[in-house]
Amino acid sequence: MNFIRRWRHGTEKNQEQLLVRLWTINSMNADDSPQASKLAFDARTELRSSLKYLSGSEIEQTIERTVTESSYNHQVLQNLRRQINHGRPR
Repeated sequence: MNFIRRWRHGTEKNQEQLLVRLWTINSMNADDSPQASKLAFDARTELRSSLKYLSGSEIEQTIERTVTESSYNHQVLQNLRRQINHGRPR
């Protein structure tokens, strides 16, 4: 029975994770290290009516993964810009 419930609600769960990821990206400040715990609390508060299948820990994991990916991409872009600017004459 548990397997059937997970299988039936798998797509809804994925959609909710995508919603949380998009909300997190939209809500992150320009800060280099946004606090995932604060974002998780805000997400649960704002998205309460939209989230039916995700647990609190799944919301936090999704937000932490999104914050980590975003900070990694930001760091890669900074390194690329620095390398491009390093070769330019001043």
